[in-house]
Amino acid sequence: MAKQLLEMEGPFQVEGATSVNEALAKLSESEFDVIVSDYVMPGKNGLDFLKELKERGENASFIIFTGQGREEVAKEALNLGADQYLNKSGDPETVYCELAHSITKAVKMKKADETLRQSEKKYRQLVETLQEGIWCIDKDGHTTFTNPRMAEILGYVEGEMIGKHLFSFMDERGISLAKDNMKRRKQGIREQHDFEFIRKDGTRIYTTLEISPLVDENGHYNGAIAGVMDITGRRNAEKMTLESQRKFERLFKNNPEAAVYLSPDFHVWDINPRFTELFAYTIDEIKGKNINDIIVPEGKADEAAKLDEKAEVGYVYHDTVRKRKDGSLVPVSVSAAPIAVEGKLLGHVALYKDISELKSTEAALKQTMQKLVTMNEKLRVVGRLTRHDVRNKLSVVTGNVFLSRKKLADRPEMLGYLNEIELACQQVVDIFDFARNYEMLGDEELKYISLAETFDKAVTLFANMKGAKTVNHCQGIAVLADSLLVRLFYNLIDNSLKYGEKLTQIKIHCESIGQDQLKLIYEDDGAGISLTDKPNIFMEGYGKGTGYGLYLIKKIMEVYGWAIHETGELGRGAQFTIIIPKRNRDGKEGYKTL
Repeated sequence: MAKQLLEMEGPFQVEGATSVNEALAKLSESEFDVIVSDYVMPGKNGLDFLKELKERGENASFIIFTGQGREEVAKEALNLGADQYLNKSGDPETVYCELAHSITKAVKMKKADETLRQSEKKYRQLVETLQEGIWCIDKDGHTTFTNPRMAEILGYVEGEMIGKHLFSFMDERGISLAKDNMKRRKQGIREQHDFEFIRKDGTRIYTTLEISPLVDENGHYNGAIAGVMDITGRRNAEKMTLESQRKFERLFKNNPEAAVYLSPDFHVWDINPRFTELFAYTIDEIKGKNINDIIVPEGKADEAAKLDEKAEVGYVYHDTVRKRKDGSLVPVSVSAAPIAVEGKLLGHVALYKDISELKSTEAALKQTMQKLVTMNEKLRVVGRLTRHDVRNKLSVVTGNVFLSRKKLADRPEMLGYLNEIELACQQVVDIFDFARNYEMLGDEELKYISLAETFDKAVTLFANMKGAKTVNHCQGIAVLADSLLVRLFYNLIDNSLKYGEKLTQIKIHCESIGQDQLKLIYEDDGAGISLTDKPNIFMEGYGKGTGYGLYLIKKIMEVYGWAIHETGELGRGAQFTIIIPKRNRDGKEGYKTL
């Protein structure tokens, strides 16, 4: 069917294969411009096929064309080098027209990409693999390019140095030397030398420069490019060996981490600027005080004492928290070591590295792992519904309907039958919407959504409310939720219409519970729910219909951090009470007034 449809859509010669092994055999005999592959096939799947093609060095464009709609399949296919991922489910005319267009586009893009890829390869490798800074200037000395490492060396963010003159990173002595250097560049001289620069924060940095002139196609001087290596650590280490205590103190002051110079009994002798920046103390405020009395928070005294014991005999490193002047806590890596000359202990140096960003990353990773747990549960439900297998069969049905419609266009009575088949197929697809909605749980970023507007939108999704009126008393209240909130109200309304029997009204309203909670109440005046059913209505598969409507609602509530209970009375109507906390798990407001 695919072969027929493609050859109807474009100037293609199509060869078909029913398995990966059969396709590999054909590829060994002939060359092809494009390979279109399903995902689920006998034996090896589409990703196995793609991996094997890459190992063989096959350069044909590769398109995954499948009804397997899982996001991870698409991501893995594209990561493995697939040119495109298309869903074969849907109207055949649209699907195969899009596939034909993608095939033509893939061939054109493959040729253009290959040319561009070769030209960019050397430049990309240079920028990505060098561990030194790269700095380009124009003929007047203005910065035209820096790589991320160069910006880092001078304390800037990437792109911030662009347009700045070379002299803006130097003192007067450096400017004088640079002018002489620029004259030599204009003479075509390439050289290497050490140079001192001023970082954005005012500190100085020692570097080794390897500078080359840049010329245009006519040989005219057009600027210069320099490879820059930070040698500050090496230079300072040499100074520590060769210079006096005064120069040691200069190294101490310029340390990029918060540093404190301590007496043998851990009283403060000196601190560097970064220490003041991190903890907000000046040397006048804390000089002579025990360091543990200043920055060690309550509950960490025993830990600090053990670190002091270890620091007396050797190097110590530990991740912990310390207290700023305002009482706030900052996560730090503490490293400390004794300073001794000829066996005599002179004092200690301790460094405090701010690891707030690292801790944030760890928290984000933990959150990701929690999402993976939810994802596993989703996959279990999706597997039960066997969506892929059924959709695959529906693709065959709708495809053959499309072919039949083309060949029976002059027989109206047959077209009517085909319309009925298409309608039935669409109804089957609608059944799968539950699985799709379930997969969406937790994927969207939560934002503030109007309760009243969302409820009204859910009502409009029903073509026939069966005479039931709606009452909405939640105007002016927004809750932290996502697009599934409308599905929550839709499922509640749908249950009321299906099982309410004598239903005449559906109502929502809100009530405050102290300062910390909001109660959202959904109720109807229908038949209500029996006491025997109440404990089970939110269980998976329980109920008169599919058994997934209220189950989905409960799962949506869990994502939002809400709780739901059925609080109605049999014979007086169903009532669902939803509790929304003032603060969710992330500390954000769960609701607010518009």
